[in-house]
Amino acid sequence: MNTIEISDFKDLDCGANSHQSASIARTHEVIDYDVLSREKELSYIDYINLASALRVCAEFFDVNCVVIVKENKICSVALGSSSEDAYIKAVDCEPASVPGATISSSKEITFEMAKQLSAMHVKNVIAPSFSKDAFSYLLDTDVKIVCIKTPLHEIQGFSAPDIKMTPFGALVQEQNNIKLSKESFSVVSQAKPSQQQAEDAIFAWKVSKHLKSKSALIAKDLSTKAIIQNAASELEAIESVTDKACEASKDSVLAYDSAIERKESINTAIQGRIGLIIESGDSKNSQDILKYADKYEIPMIFTKIRNNKY
Repeated sequence: MNTIEISDFKDLDCGANSHQSASIARTHEVIDYDVLSREKELSYIDYINLASALRVCAEFFDVNCVVIVKENKICSVALGSSSEDAYIKAVDCEPASVPGATISSSKEITFEMAKQLSAMHVKNVIAPSFSKDAFSYLLDTDVKIVCIKTPLHEIQGFSAPDIKMTPFGALVQEQNNIKLSKESFSVVSQAKPSQQQAEDAIFAWKVSKHLKSKSALIAKDLSTKAIIQNAASELEAIESVTDKACEASKDSVLAYDSAIERKESINTAIQGRIGLIIESGDSKNSQDILKYADKYEIPMIFTKIRNNKY
């Protein structure tokens, strides 16, 4: 791996807790952005939340996308016909997470959206641009305004190494920038998905790349309906996400970040009336799982890609 140069350390008020000191430093690969609000200082957790929201938004740089993140947890993601439409769909997924959350938008923040952000007491908003009216309105609120100048499609391929410090040493790996391809993405079941289900499956898989393993999500109409991540087991993740989605799971897409190993997970999907399952399908049990899904006429897509994230 290449040498990482770190310079220009800037002290922050504190770290994750008030008794922890923290700073932010530049590396040779950083994005270009401006903090436009009168409150110029971003906190340690602000930077973490903004980074998480931005990475997901970059997956959908060419459409209207809104991402809601809180405590470094991706709460909901939605695509829409406009920024406002995407925002409404994202909020509908998990409205309780919005106050104090970080919101990212792939497109310009409009005046109508700005009013909703303030009314919902959003903490941070990051977007490529803000309309004149939206900016003037937000400037008089407590919402921190961050304008991203680096094109989102460049952030999608962000190549700085992923580094975790441990007592054993620094663990360094490349970013998970893999994409679905025709060679890996395949409908393997006897039952075939609709065009809308296939589009929802691609959307769900792109989101799952940014969730903590073990993760499961349910999506429909290009919007998440429920997200569970960092579960103790595959079955816990899938049972929890269907319970959380409740009636919204009907005819929706279930995405699991690796390979489904247990028939009980398929039974849970059946009980939730899931319309399509997308998973990696690269386990020694995958063919048996596929046969079991075929028995109940559930469409399945194998990606041959795992999205483990620790």
